This record gives sequence, structure tokens and C-alpha cells, in this order.
Amino acid sequence: MKKYMMIAALFLGSIGAQANVVVNGTRVIYPANNKDVIVQLLNNGADPSLVQAWIDDGDINSTPETANVPFLLSPPVVKVNGNSGQQLRIQKVGAALAADRESVFYLNVLDIPPTPENLQGTNTLQLAIKSRIKLFYRPQALTRGVENALEKLTLQANGKGFNVINNSPYFITVANIGQGEDKHLLVDSLMVAPFSTQFASSKRSVSKNARYDLMYIDDLGAYKSKAITAH
Repeated sequence: MKKYMMIAALFLGSIGAQANVVVNGTRVIYPANNKDVIVQLLNNGADPSLVQAWIDDGDINSTPETANVPFLLSPPVVKVNGNSGQQLRIQKVGAALAADRESVFYLNVLDIPPTPENLQGTNTLQLAIKSRIKLFYRPQALTRGVENALEKLTLQANGKGFNVINNSPYFITVANIGQGEDKHLLVDSLMVAPFSTQFASSKRSVSKNARYDLMYIDDLGAYKSKAITAH
């Protein structure tokens, strides 16, 4: 009997097991004026893998059966040969989403490896590794990209941390905040929703009217830095 244990790889840290099938990119941007978007899968292993994919609205424990989102993903199940690739197509369907700000969803890709030939017909436990990346739905009115959204982000020094104020219609992912040689002041990274404020805990006390380097993630998944003064 073949049993599977699922491990989630959320691109937030390292895990011992490695998926053969990976998503080309760490985020997906879906412009509202697009008919669809294509996501590329790559199988870096020599053996074929069976992949199951679905989209959820934030529930990390979602399954293809429980997920309820306004997107159609095809194919939902596909074999990806070794050292090869496969495309997933995402189409917006169903209910309308906010027109004045981004909406965020999550693309799940479950890599189910084949059973080795010498273990066929035996009781085995295999690891099925799930990758999960962000899918941002971007309304037509938003044309400037997340880098320009940084113009509307402010920091408030608040004891051992910052109030991160996002006055833009974009989700902004703050990877860290540094000062001088200390590049990693934050306890954790954070994603600040449009028109919202979120507290970011710091490893030490922070000061008002001081200059900091804010590290954020752009639309391509690259880490960028912006100098900013905390108020």
C-alpha cells in the first residue's frame, strides 16, 4: 500500500526535502485585462512526477475539493516528465473582484513522485511536496506596479518595531528593514495589504526620525531596497 505524506514549501525558508517539480517564479501577477496567465512548471529530476494544482484564497489547509475561488486552472492534474516542463493556464471566471485594489490568492502545486520500481507492491511512505506561491489579481486601474507603491508606504517607529502603513492599492511584501551594518532588524517578513497598517516586530528598539533601508519584493520576485525615514 502506498501512502503519502505532504510537506509544504512556502518559499519562506528551507526544508529538508526538495521538490523535483518547481514553479518558475515566486509569485504570479494577473492583470485584469488579460484573458489568462501562464505559469511554467519545471521538473528538474530525471523521473516523471504527477502534479496536482489548485488555487485557494488564503486557507493553507485547502484542498482541490474545498477551494472556492473565481479562477479556472488547467490542467488540474498533469504528468511532468523528467528534465521537462509543463504549463498551467489560469483564467479569471465567476465573481467580480475589487476594482480599486489588488486581491491575493495562492497557487498550490503538489509534486507526487513515482514509486521506485523495486518498491512496487510494497508498503511505502513517500513525500508529496507542496509548493505554494502568491497570485495577485491586479485591476485595470492599477498600471504602475508595486515599486511605485513604495511612494505611499510610511514607517512609524513604535518601540521595538514599526507600524508599516500602506496607503497604496497594492500588496507590499516587506522582506526586512535594516540600518547601517545591521541588515536584518525584523523578526519576520510581512505582507501589508492595500490601505492598511501592520506592526513589524524588531529585534531591538528603533528610533523616530532615523533613516532605514526597507527591503521589499518586486513584481518579478526580486529583492529591492529603498531608503526610508521612520516618523
